[in-house]
Formats: sequence, structure tokens, C-alpha cells
Amino acid sequence: MYKLRDILQVLLLCVFLAGTLSACSDKELYSAPEDLSEAKVGLLNVELPQDSLYKVMPGAEFKEYGKFMQLFLDLNAGRCDAAVVDSAMAAEATGKNSGYVLIGNVCGYHAIVHESRCEHREQYSITSIGWWKNWKNRLERGLLNGDAASLLLKGLYTTVVIFFFAAIFAILLAAILTYMAIKHKWVYIYKPLSLIVSVLHDIPPVVLMMFFYYVVFVSSGLSGVVVSIIALGIYTSGSLYKIFKIHIMQVGKEQRESAFMLGLKERQAYRYVILPQALKSSMPLLAGELKLLLRSTSYAGYIAQKDLVKAADAIQSDTLEAFIPLLVVSLLYLFLSWAIVELLCWLYNKLFVHG
Repeated sequence: MYKLRDILQVLLLCVFLAGTLSACSDKELYSAPEDLSEAKVGLLNVELPQDSLYKVMPGAEFKEYGKFMQLFLDLNAGRCDAAVVDSAMAAEATGKNSGYVLIGNVCGYHAIVHESRCEHREQYSITSIGWWKNWKNRLERGLLNGDAASLLLKGLYTTVVIFFFAAIFAILLAAILTYMAIKHKWVYIYKPLSLIVSVLHDIPPVVLMMFFYYVVFVSSGLSGVVVSIIALGIYTSGSLYKIFKIHIMQVGKEQRESAFMLGLKERQAYRYVILPQALKSSMPLLAGELKLLLRSTSYAGYIAQKDLVKAADAIQSDTLEAFIPLLVVSLLYLFLSWAIVELLCWLYNKLFVHG
């Protein structure tokens, strides 16, 4: 009895395997775009009338896609048999995903299939595209098209707004703390406030931003940009306060007394004698802290703000082009860092040298 049951199980297994192998063998293999007749073909960034495509692939069922990921999800799921894409997308797909291969040219575009559906994998090479056309298409896809350019401009605007107002807030808060520390005024306010700022400065800025957004201001209705300004302003003021206090105190007592002996009032002594020396010696540290603040704005993406880094990530997700947007974002950060140093030098000269 047991032998008969075992024999029946083996026979059923054989039937199942035979059916599976038969189904797999029914999948049509492709070696050229002409073989895609009657196939389901996805189109991405293809600016051609379908009549031209029908001449190469008569009877094919075409479907247009707006995003790279959706097309290749359908390819993986078998909802599409092949894809026709531009040269840059073809290079990205076959270079980063070895599961896809090129099978030929379609009116200046390129046909891609999964390697399991390709009959001759070495028949067509991406090198036939040409390096200039490849880079031109990558540039258009990662920067010059309307969506990518719009994302980068909005990201730049968000980054500059967060940095500008966070820097002003940090400088004002640090100046107030420095004044109270030097003049020994409002001690009951200065001591707890300086302690809070010092403690918060020891917390990573990304954690501080997330804590403020998801805990402190969760029910306040404040936008992520405002929360970023508050968090980064408080974080940066902790270091600026120490820089201001140390460099002002380093100005010799004899210079203060000399200024008073010359008939200068206290405000004039600070304006013409103390602050110019203190700011001149602290300028490198001040520039470094402001550049650190600029880099910290890249954490705004953690609280759903579309800054420069978030914009580059969105472009990469939509187009699978990472190099061009990341290169542009890096150059923008370098330019902004240079602008910070130049602006500080201009302000110093305007206020204390030529003022």
C-alpha cells in the first residue's frame, strides 16, 4: 500500500515538473527588435510615433511609462516582454542591473529584454551608442529636463532659506548670551539658557531636528522649514557663543582702559577697539561654523523637506541618473561655502575697516 502511494506521488511530481518546464519553454526568446512582434513592449522617453515602431515590431502592444522604476517592475513581473528606452537609460539599466541586456536599435532608441528572454546576449553592445550622445542624454535626463531642473531649484531655495534664517537666529542668540556673560546681567536667565544651549549643542543636529519636529512641535502646526531653522539655529549658537566670548575676552584689559582714557564711551570702545580685534581673530572659526551649518541643512530631508540632497535623491529615483544631479548639488554646496567666506570678509571690511 505504501509503495503504491509513493509511486503515485512520484508520478504527480513528474507531471508537475513537466508542466512547469513546458510553460518555461513556451516563453519566447528574442535576439533582435524584429522578434518583438506580437510582444508587450514598454516605452520610456521615446519620442517617436507608434507607426514608426510598428514598422520594426508589427503587431506589438506598446505601453508608455513615465518612470523608470515602474517600467522595470513590470518587466520583472512579466507584464512587459521588453522595453524600448533612450541610450542613457539603456546604459544605466544594463550597467547597473546585469539581469537586462540589449538586443538592438529601434529608430535611434534601444531595445532591452531580461537575459532569460535573450537568445544571443553578445549580439549588441552599448558602445555603439557613442560617448557624446550618451552623456548628452544623461545631462538632459538628470538636469536639463523640466522636472529635474525644477526639483533642484526648489531644493536650492529651501537650503538657502534654512541656512540664512538659521544663521541669523544663531548669531543673535550667541550675541545675547555673550553680552549677558561679559556684563554679568540677567544671571537668572543667562545661566539656564546657556546650559540648555550647551547641552543641545552636544546632540547631533539631525537628531535635534527630528526631536523638535516629531516631539516638541508635533502639534504646533509649524512647517519643517521653520523647525529646521529653530533646531539648527540653537545648535549653531552653542559654538558661536563660545567663539564670541573667548575672543572678546582675549582682547587685553589695557586696550579697554586705553580706549576709555582717550574719551571713548563703552559702546564706542567696543565698536572701534574691541570688536574689530575679536572678530578678526575669530573669522576663520566663524566661517567654519557657518559652513558646518550649511552642510547641516542637508538633514532637512529627514523631516520631509525637499532640500538640495532630497532633490538629487528624487531625480535619481525617477530617472536612475545619480551622477549628474549629485555633481550639480556638490558644485552648489561648494559655491555657497565660497559665498559665505566672501560675505563675511565683505561685512568685516564694511563695518570695521571702511565703515
